[in-house]
Amino acid sequence: MKKLVAILFVLILIGCTSEKETKAELEFVLTDTYRTFPFPDDFGRSDLYFQSLSDQYFFLFDYGSLQLLTYSIPNGKLLNSVKFEREGPEGVGSNVAGIFVQSPDEIYLTTAVNTLYKFDGEGNLVQKSEINLDDLEEKGISLFSNIFIPGKDGFYFAALPMQFDWTSLTPEQLTQTPNLMRYDTLSRTFTPISYFPQEFVGDNLNKSIFPLLTLGPDGMPIVNMNFRDIYRIDGGKVIASFAGHSGFPNDPPTSNSPKLFEDMDELMKMINHVDIYSDLFYLESQDLMVRAAKFEDIPENVLDTEAFMPSRWGLVFLDSDYNKVGELELEADRFYGKYIFGDKDGIWVSTDHQDHPDFSEDFLRFQLIEVRK
Repeated sequence: MKKLVAILFVLILIGCTSEKETKAELEFVLTDTYRTFPFPDDFGRSDLYFQSLSDQYFFLFDYGSLQLLTYSIPNGKLLNSVKFEREGPEGVGSNVAGIFVQSPDEIYLTTAVNTLYKFDGEGNLVQKSEINLDDLEEKGISLFSNIFIPGKDGFYFAALPMQFDWTSLTPEQLTQTPNLMRYDTLSRTFTPISYFPQEFVGDNLNKSIFPLLTLGPDGMPIVNMNFRDIYRIDGGKVIASFAGHSGFPNDPPTSNSPKLFEDMDELMKMINHVDIYSDLFYLESQDLMVRAAKFEDIPENVLDTEAFMPSRWGLVFLDSDYNKVGELELEADRFYGKYIFGDKDGIWVSTDHQDHPDFSEDFLRFQLIEVRK
């Protein structure tokens, strides 16, 4: 009887393990299914901000014309177009730094003069507040005001050392510098939330150190740097999760230049054109995160970043518990990994690459990635 019970127990364990492995195994298959979304005639095509919201909307913002487009994902239609004023009492000036769309009726903008604006869905100014930087400047911290998100417990901004030449710091000094700050709009004060991690900093600062931000499944920020790990905030703690693509090195690319900031071409190459982890998307409908990996692609003129379109992209897929569940490497000159959204059918990635044979100035086109268990 004891042997029989032991055998049954082992069989139950095997069954449970197999079921768990089956749930964890996901296959990401690029299909021949496409969707298109039309552009209005007066909308620019360069230097665009993209953001999706659940499986209902995605937004495009043109920094040149200050025009925001709202698209319906289910209907494939342009729902709204808003142009923000440059001048006047509701004007934002000519130096819009960042944008975040909380909902079609709640839009936030920041400017290079460190002002936070709140607008409604028709572009009417709801609130304008100056961001007090005095305390940060005293501590040698620079606000990365174009990278911000409104989390569930306040506004979060990416941060950097105040020195433009960050290679003048020691690695130890950089690890003591915050890369994420929470801003209290009532008291107008900042609180450091996370710092540049030692495993990212290493012993060579000739690298791109810029942190990007996204909202995770719990509505809290995720710090996404050019590194194999991403960093989420959970209960006041900073937790690292592996999110690396197998085609990327484990450590961030560094330059051999002894004076990185004396060689502008080399600096721009390290910031824009080496292996770089780009945007991170949380797709609520699929309960997955997608991290875009932009493979090294160095143009002849590294300063001409707006006209250059990266050719090779990879995607890393994480579940809502931050476990890596798959990856893809996309065909060269066919995709643009900064535009991704999800719906009930799967994950849609933009084919908006200038060298794609079906590229059009009249619409955005997306190709479906099916998620199969």
